[in-house]
Formats: sequence, C-alpha cells, structure tokens
Amino acid sequence: MYKDFKVVKTQIYPLGVYFRHAGLHIAAVHRRIHTEDSAEFGIILYDRKHRGGVRIPFPEENRVGSVYAMLLEGYQNREFSYLFYCGDRIWQDPYCRKIECNTKYGVPGKGLLRCMVPDENYDWEQDRAPGIPYENVVLYALHVRGFTKHRSSGVVHKGTYAGITEKISYLKELGITSVLLMPAYEFDEIQVQENAQAFLSMEQAAVSYKQPVGPAAGEAEAASEKGKLELPYKINYWGYRRGMYYSPKGAYSYSQDAVTECKDMVKALHREGIEVLMQFYFPTEVAPAEMLDVLKYWKVAYHIDGFHVMGVDLPIGLFAAEPLLSDTKLLTIQQYSPTAAEPAALSRNIGWLSEAFQYDMRRLLKGDDSMVSQFIFHVRNNRPETGIINYIAKWDGFRLADLVSYDRKHNEDNGEDNRDGTDYNCSWNCGVEGKSRRKTILQLRRKQMQNAMTLVFLAQGTPLLYSGDEFGNTQNGNNNPYCQDNDTTWIKWNQMERGGELLAYTKMLIRLRREHPILHSAMPLKGMDTLSCGYPDISFHGKEAWRPDTSPASRSIGIMYCGYYGEIEGRRDEDFIYFGVNLYWQSHVLGLPTLPRGKVWKLYASTDTQERTDKKKEQQAERKQDGQLSGSVEENLLKITIPPRTVMVYTTEDCPVAEILQKQRRRRGSVLPGRKTDNVSVRGV
Repeated sequence: MYKDFKVVKTQIYPLGVYFRHAGLHIAAVHRRIHTEDSAEFGIILYDRKHRGGVRIPFPEENRVGSVYAMLLEGYQNREFSYLFYCGDRIWQDPYCRKIECNTKYGVPGKGLLRCMVPDENYDWEQDRAPGIPYENVVLYALHVRGFTKHRSSGVVHKGTYAGITEKISYLKELGITSVLLMPAYEFDEIQVQENAQAFLSMEQAAVSYKQPVGPAAGEAEAASEKGKLELPYKINYWGYRRGMYYSPKGAYSYSQDAVTECKDMVKALHREGIEVLMQFYFPTEVAPAEMLDVLKYWKVAYHIDGFHVMGVDLPIGLFAAEPLLSDTKLLTIQQYSPTAAEPAALSRNIGWLSEAFQYDMRRLLKGDDSMVSQFIFHVRNNRPETGIINYIAKWDGFRLADLVSYDRKHNEDNGEDNRDGTDYNCSWNCGVEGKSRRKTILQLRRKQMQNAMTLVFLAQGTPLLYSGDEFGNTQNGNNNPYCQDNDTTWIKWNQMERGGELLAYTKMLIRLRREHPILHSAMPLKGMDTLSCGYPDISFHGKEAWRPDTSPASRSIGIMYCGYYGEIEGRRDEDFIYFGVNLYWQSHVLGLPTLPRGKVWKLYASTDTQERTDKKKEQQAERKQDGQLSGSVEENLLKITIPPRTVMVYTTEDCPVAEILQKQRRRRGSVLPGRKTDNVSVRGV
C-alpha cells in the first residue's frame, strides 16, 4: 500500500499505460535481456513538479507468460512521466502513446526521453474518413519535417504537423486526394558514426547519450541547419528504423503536444476531403502480431486512412484480412499473392507500389530499345483485387528534376565517399551533368519532366507524386539523402516560380484525369468494343492508326481512350482522349483514329515549347482541322507529326456536320467527304 494508491491485480491486455476509471493501468513485456532472472521489474513514476521518481515493482503473481500487469487503484495524478526498469537498467515503454517532446531535432539529448500518458478525450467533431477508392486517388508523398522546414515555405510553424495543415489549400489547388507521410512515429534520429559503414543500434545510441557529445547543442543545431559542420554522429532523417510505434514524433510538433497536433492535422485534412496515409518500417525482429496492433491503434486513435508497410516478408494478407482494417489502404512494394495459410482479404484494400513501372518508364524516357511494348503493358495495367500505384520518382532515389539532370549519383556530402545509394538509376542528364545555363538543355529537361508526368497520370492505376516534383525541386544529384536534414532534402518553395510551367502542366494533367473516368477505371480495360459503339475502351496506334509498332527499335506510340466506357454523374462521357508519345530524337508521324460524325480532334496539350508558342502554325492547324477532322470512320484518316521527345494530348469537341460542310465549301481546294486527306502536322495548344 502506497500513500495515495494501492497496487491490485488487473487484466493483462491491452499493453501499455493508460487511465481507467479506478486508476492507472500498467501492462508491460519483460524480455530479461542482460538482466538476472531474479532482478526486480517495475515502473518508475516521475512527478513533473518534483525531482526524482518512485519505483513500483510488478507483483510476481500478476504475470502471464512474459507480460506483467497491475492497477494503481486510486492513482489520479496525470502530471507524470515514466520509464520501466529491471535491476539497474531502464528503458522506454515500446507501447508508449506519447513521448516527452524534444524540440531539438537532430541534437543529442541527456539520456532517455520519458514516456507520458496522453489525454484520450480528443474531440474529433464527427470526423469521417473520405473513403476514396484507389482508382480516384492522387497520392502525394511527403516528409513531415522537410515539407515545410525551408525558410521559403511560407508557413508559420515550419517543419511540423501544423505546417502541413497550413499547406492544405496548396494541396487542394494541386488536386491531391491523399497524402502519404514518411515515418512520423517517434524514433531516435541520432546515429553514432563509428565509421562509414557501421552505426550503433537505437538502444545503444540512447544509452550513449547520457551526456551531450561533440559541439554544444546550439552549434549542433546550427550545423544541422547548414549541413556543413562535421558531427560525431549522423541524423537518420528518413526514420526507417525501429521506433516507438504508438507515439507521433514529438520533434514534428511546435506545441510540444504532438498527439493533439497530429490529430488536428488529420482532422483538418479530412475536412477538405484529403486522406492521410502513413509509412511504417518494421525490421525482422518485430513480430507480426505487434505490427497488426500498431496499425489498428493508429486506425482507431488517429483515424489514419491507410498505411505503407515496409520491411522484409511482411504478412500483408494478415493485415488485409483484419476486419478493423477492411476499409484501410495497405500499400506494399512486394507483390501480394494469397496463400492457403492466410485468410482472404475482406476488400480491395491492398495497393502494390509498382517498381517495374518506375524503371520501365525511366528507360522509355531515355529512348532505350524494347520499351514500347512494356509501356503498353503498364498503361493498361490494372487489377480488380489490388490497387496499382504508379510512380517515376519517390523518396529513395533521384527526384524527377535530378532524373533528367544527372547520369550518376552525387552523394559526397553523406560522408560515405559516394558509396551509398543505388547506381541503377536509369537517368539521363540531357547532355550536361548537373547544373546548366544552356537554354536548349534546360528546355529539354523541362520537356522530359513533363513527359514523365504525362506517363504517370495518363496510365491506369493510382499516380504517386513525391512532394516538390510538381515544380522541379532538386537534391543536386543526391539519390540517398537519408542523413541530410538541410536544404538537400527540404522542399525549396522558392523554386516554384522557376518551375511554374511544370506546376501548371501537372495541375492540368490531374484535372484532365479527374474529369474523364476512363483515365482511372476501377476495372481492367479489355481493349475490346464491349458496348458495340464502334470503338474499344483502349486502343494503340502507330504510323498508321490501329497499327502500333512494338518492335525493339520503336520509340513512339499513340494511345486512345474511348470515353463511352466511363460515366460522369450517371451519364456516359462522350469524349475521346488520345496521347501520342514520341521519344525518338527526331520528329515522328503517328496516325490519329477517325471519330464519329460530329466530333473533331482538339489539341489539348503538348510538352514541346515550340508547339505552344507558334500561334501562326496553330491557326493553320485549326483551318486544316475544320476540313479534315470530320466524317465517318471510313471517310477520313489524319496523321500528325510529333516533334522529338514530345508527348501530345488530344481531346475531342462537338462540331455539327452542317458547320463542317459550310467551312469546307468556303475553303479553296476543300477536301470532299469520303476522300482521304494528306499528312497533316497539327500544332498548337
């Protein structure tokens, strides 16, 4: 019996420390590592108003297996923190819901941060999950700190959950439906640098920092900001390591209440119809049951809409079959194939991050052989049982701007002599390695970035955009900035003005995708005319319409979507979408399919600057279009010339037949109905 409470027996589960109506419930796992079996095991309670702590051992009779539990009946002090102890060793509670806030990100502290019990009475204000299916998702990956930490971000609370909340209007304007947070759970970002290849474990590092090492705290923080000063440790900026999975990262909070601030962020995003997904990295020593507990906790406590689970041989089927996660997106890089040992998934909640799409599209952009046939596969790749996540650049590897600016990695600032990171980037510097002032090089790089965006957003499946790529944010050739908490990894918003053209083009693609359901079908397209409308749902074209060239030497292809196979507000979409891809280093001719009577082709967008700026040619193309883009399927054939390394997107518009015939009669040398036209170069936007 203690002064204000007594220790009584209680239920073993759930694990962790939390308040019940009778007092404080405590349940913990004792692994007895490096301790005597007879060593006392218990909890240390620290009163925040007083120094020191009270040690309370677990009664031996309150043990089941390796789990100890007790109830401190009558304990009502909520201003406390705690750690577990066994003999002379102490450690944090792995099931802790809240950690003492450490606002000095990347600076060694004085020992272990203590655990706390969060206030569970958060007002969600009838918050509801947006519940967006995979086919309608536009996914945006970001790092909580790096997204708004840069001085040019324009937010008040830089590098925090609140900073993301301040950027919601930008995400809405861009057309984002779902954000994917890189690890935002509590982890120790400090890695002691013994040599270039070896680091202490998280537990060892925590013990090592009972006293500050290296420069003073203020100097260390300044060094982190500048990324120049040599430190005796590295910063695990990404956070892909084991952590305190139940607690949001305290250093990502400006208010020193990461729990409330993180929930505020989720609620604000949901209010605007934006989903929140989180990444979790599970090393091999984490048991599947613990993984599942973590996901369920964040689903219930933080209203998280999905998870990207990372690790080796993860039990994806186990997660997918959990009833509590049946409406939760589960992203994984490993292909999921159900086994007899795993229960069947309850819904279409698994999403596969297609690494094959990334590398094949990069090779297509370069102009490698035998990529057109792969492109045809990827552009229509869709599955009824899983989502397909398509991307061309993400967090681990080159950013989009660096993909078109560097032939090789430049990771010299990582302190590992450029040995880290992958050498298999499938990148092309467009003729000059790194920065360049040559106008032709800059124009080609801009064109290639727009080409890449087009390939991602006009393919079936779910597009994934890495934050900052929409306006060409660069990491200066670093393809593995895991330890760079500085301008290398932070989003540099002052580059937006220079990348404004790419940003506008990306917004246009997202809008086009949203307005035409055929571009994001829920079911795989068949390439057949199942509606008997005269056109298949998707078709492929070469120099001659309906005859694609898939030979190894081919680097051009035309793809047409028939909008009849998609619905808009209960009615059929009557538009056709055609995008011609030419990644030759020379101009190439592609055949445009003919359209039903009363419809004409309209050039919607082109990645070639000349195509968009030459107004005279645009007017000439419109005059030719009046006489040549009409009639039945048998009457007209049109061929377009696409400039080198260019993607051109066409849509359709209505044009009454009587108006077309009138314009034809006015034109000298008009094309008679039923007569095939000559080759035409259609230009303009």
